[in-house]
Amino acid sequence: MHGIFKATAAAAAFFIASPLWAQGETSSSQTSGQETPADSARLDAAAGTIDHLFPLGTYERMMRGTMDKVMDSMLSSLGAMTMDDLAGASAVKQDAVPEEGAPQTLADYSRAADSHFDERMRISTRVMMDEMVTLMTSMEPEIREALTKIYARKFTVDQLNEMNSFFATDTGAAFARDYMMVFVDPEMMESMMGLVPEMMRAMPDIMQKVEAATAHLPPPTSAEEHEDDSDGRAADEF
Repeated sequence: MHGIFKATAAAAAFFIASPLWAQGETSSSQTSGQETPADSARLDAAAGTIDHLFPLGTYERMMRGTMDKVMDSMLSSLGAMTMDDLAGASAVKQDAVPEEGAPQTLADYSRAADSHFDERMRISTRVMMDEMVTLMTSMEPEIREALTKIYARKFTVDQLNEMNSFFATDTGAAFARDYMMVFVDPEMMESMMGLVPEMMRAMPDIMQKVEAATAHLPPPTSAEEHEDDSDGRAADEF
């Protein structure tokens, strides 16, 4: 059970990077066929834009304090899930879940197995968060460089200068300052967490469609079978 909680904590911390990737994908789909190679003037203008939208220290600002509350909320929601919920998400038949265990939540099972579960999870998530802040902060220069190239490729010098002029105003500066913070706003994260039960209910149907779509493929071989096949092929070569 601890592994489920820790994996969720790590995934949640890494999730905050997704707005940048989604932004790149969305922008690419919207401007496909309209891009031209970026020259130095566009790169210079784009660098100014990224200074406003994604200055150094953005990830630490996103993750310190705000993400602590988000993590607590996410782990609390996960802990409230019952074995019935997990069975539905993994397409396990409901009659395979012990009745005496069905009403209990993941957190109940974890606390029964570990009397220090709550404190252990609190410490673990804080340590993981601190390490993720360090990791993501170390990546910021490369991310800023990539964003600069993306913006330079997708927008003209005039467009970038107009953005920068807007960001120089009080309203523009306020928008740029909280542009990334919106994605980790507690209200946004609460809304996302509200979708988890619906996603869990949809998972069995999704897995059935995956199985149907891959039904024409031979079943994967086990490690032992793969090793036997390799040995057999090597023997044939001799």
